[in-house]
Amino acid sequence: MKFKATLLAASLLLFSNVAVAGPSSDALTACLVGKSTMDDHVVLVQWLFAAMSKHPAIASMAMVSDDKVDAANARMAEVFMRLMTVTCKNEAKAAYKNEGSFAFSQAFQALGQEAGKEIFMDPNVMKDMATMSKYVDNKKLADLMGP
Repeated sequence: MKFKATLLAASLLLFSNVAVAGPSSDALTACLVGKSTMDDHVVLVQWLFAAMSKHPAIASMAMVSDDKVDAANARMAEVFMRLMTVTCKNEAKAAYKNEGSFAFSQAFQALGQEAGKEIFMDPNVMKDMATMSKYVDNKKLADLMGP
């Protein structure tokens, strides 16, 4: 059904611009963030990574097979459906009724940010990201910031 596909796509626009939230989307966000598990967060980050791996700017760095992308899509759909139709069903229903599909987008954006924070806090990730500092021109930064 076209409506369902559109609703799902709108729900998962994790990196869209955020407008002002309403109380129903705030409640849905609180439910998703508060009641999702670390395993849910891993599935979400894996799904995002698999999708991003298909972008031309990233494809040469991260080769994810079509089968793995499809598996990530299936796992994310399971998480999405459980969170929206079981775990946070009442909040999702109220959010859609009162604020439309934007509420889903906003709530999943917050969930994605939470999941991303957990990934970036991993010591291995932090260590690799910190190595960028060896390429930073500290003198230029100091000049930029002034005395």
